[in-house]
Amino acid sequence: MPEAAEHHVPDDIRRVVADLGGTVGVAARNLVTGDTVLLNADEPFPMASVFKIPVMVEVMRQVDGNTIALDERIILQEDDKSPGSTLIHCHAGLQPTVRDLLYLMITLSDNTATDMLWRRVGIERVNETMRDLGLQSIDCFMPGREFFLLELGMGSDWSGLSGPQIIARWRELDTDPQTRRRVYDRLLDEHRHLTGAEFGRLYDERWGLDGNNDYADSFAVDQALDNPGSPRDMMELLAMIAESRCASPPSCRLMIEILLRQEWREKIPAGLPPGTRVGNKTGGVAGTSNDAALFYLPDGAPVSLVVYCKGLDAEQTERAPAAIAAIARAVWTRFGGGA
Repeated sequence: MPEAAEHHVPDDIRRVVADLGGTVGVAARNLVTGDTVLLNADEPFPMASVFKIPVMVEVMRQVDGNTIALDERIILQEDDKSPGSTLIHCHAGLQPTVRDLLYLMITLSDNTATDMLWRRVGIERVNETMRDLGLQSIDCFMPGREFFLLELGMGSDWSGLSGPQIIARWRELDTDPQTRRRVYDRLLDEHRHLTGAEFGRLYDERWGLDGNNDYADSFAVDQALDNPGSPRDMMELLAMIAESRCASPPSCRLMIEILLRQEWREKIPAGLPPGTRVGNKTGGVAGTSNDAALFYLPDGAPVSLVVYCKGLDAEQTERAPAAIAAIARAVWTRFGGGA
């Protein structure tokens, strides 16, 4: 679908985007009136942790199909653990429920919880469902543990490589799904005995506690190999959740409830008036700062809003949350929420 209408973009959004730098994509729709704001809405962006929304949708569809149950317990294994996780600090043998893992994945963006759910429903199933829903750009191909191992240059395929060399090597190896699976399996097998504590320590030593060590290398890998998708497709997926079109009404209501419990509120929610009902999922990797949300106007109308940013330097990344909040405020005003 061609880029729809730059003329829908308010001037205050254009000013925020120009001031931030990098590339910013915006897709917003009032789900009652159909009023829409689109900017670079069909361009692919690294989704960062926003990709966890498609994983959640697939989990709930399988709950609807009685393939899995919300009270099913999944045993935490040491080799499930990844950085960016509360569960990395928990003892192997813990048995959270599927519902527990959904809340951890969305509200705390727990990478270990995400991988546990994603492997339970099937790695390939998420993309298959996105295609079934007509969302062609969303490509959830890289689980967290594999990504972090690869980014650190660990394993026989990646040892000693710089960020650009890792990308080049990946493109040589990733020729088809079967080859990709073999690459993943080898990477996981070679680090089967890596504990969560060791993994976290290696990650912190490589990138620093603030994530700014060797920014150029992490930027190269994150921008090239993070799971991509367009702002428009994520906007559409959130609209499907709001309108119970991607899963049963009870499952969609639970997904909204989980989004409403989000603990990272410095982006879209920060730009909305206090007391606004808003559920969101943030994401960030080197050079990228994202947020995707459902919020509700004073008249009760739901709005689906996605803001993706890519190609940011370290200083721009620091400023991105405030820019995303400003864009959210402009969308609120554009859709009649008030000045």
